Amino acid sequence: MRISKRHLAKSFTWRFIGTVDTFLLSLLITGNWSYGIKLSAITTVTKLLLYYFHELIWFRSNLDDSNKRHVIKTFSWRLIGTLDTIFFGWLLTTNPFIGIKIGVIETLSKMLLYFVHEKLWYKTNYGLENRSKFYTNKKVKDFSKKKQVIDIINQPYEITRKNREKLHGHKSYLLWFTGLSGSGKSTLANLVEIALYKKGFSVYVLDGDNIRRGINNNLTFSPEDRSENIRRVGEISKLMLDAGIITLATFISPYFKDRQAIREIIGPECFIEIYVSTSLEECERRDVKGLYKKARSGKINNMTGISAPYEAPFNADIEVFTDNQSIDESVSKILDFIYKKIQFQNV
Repeated sequence: MRISKRHLAKSFTWRFIGTVDTFLLSLLITGNWSYGIKLSAITTVTKLLLYYFHELIWFRSNLDDSNKRHVIKTFSWRLIGTLDTIFFGWLLTTNPFIGIKIGVIETLSKMLLYFVHEKLWYKTNYGLENRSKFYTNKKVKDFSKKKQVIDIINQPYEITRKNREKLHGHKSYLLWFTGLSGSGKSTLANLVEIALYKKGFSVYVLDGDNIRRGINNNLTFSPEDRSENIRRVGEISKLMLDAGIITLATFISPYFKDRQAIREIIGPECFIEIYVSTSLEECERRDVKGLYKKARSGKINNMTGISAPYEAPFNADIEVFTDNQSIDESVSKILDFIYKKIQFQNV
């Protein structure tokens, strides 16, 4: 279990720091090497166990990452650690005042050390599929499970999708652009939207980055959250199509099952899958957002194509090759395909 590896690693790194601190304080206060070695050795074992459970409990908390979280964790652990030091200091010397004296001074030194330790560990990704998932509010994620508590029925209305399509003068379709980051999905969707708009079609683009800034800003890039991200976009797209609007969606959508789920939500007859086929080497060369560079240096986890998979479509409706095909050629290929489907006479 990768999370346990993280907790164990944090336990050992902190315990090493804490042991050295306890030994130096004990030696400074008592002037006795033997006492310092015994106290630091015993508290190393007990605090390793206590710290491990402290980490597990905090992992289950919903407090968002901030300095506030680190400060509260610092105080909660320091209380436990101080009581442990006082108890064993008293037990070894039979003098409670020595244990209290070391415990009090240790509290001040270790609070500072622990705070720095927490900040440094937050910057590392060891043992986590995605660091932001570590601080995701679990109540938000479980909220969708509550929908079964009440009965939900479909409310019919007089104005239908067909009525709206006739009003717009064309049929509504979902054009789903999929491909690696940097493949050119957003660029192509933008140009296709412009071309359709100039011809009087009602069209709208749902962009992956824009969606994550709003309705999906509580999702990470873990496999589970990626699927939820796509599911929500599918439901939004369904509403857009019901409004009679041609919708262009630009999402990496790396998993075949998620794209298939969109096809089922929308209806296969209204779903056009556009695979923007671009080699990883070309995407890295472009690296418009600087994501590949960060992924290669370990600053980003779950980067599609680097540390996370991309399942290319088996049989996309349209496939454009941006490695050796011009933007104009790609746009023309897409427009030639969809013009035949969206014309009013097909409604």
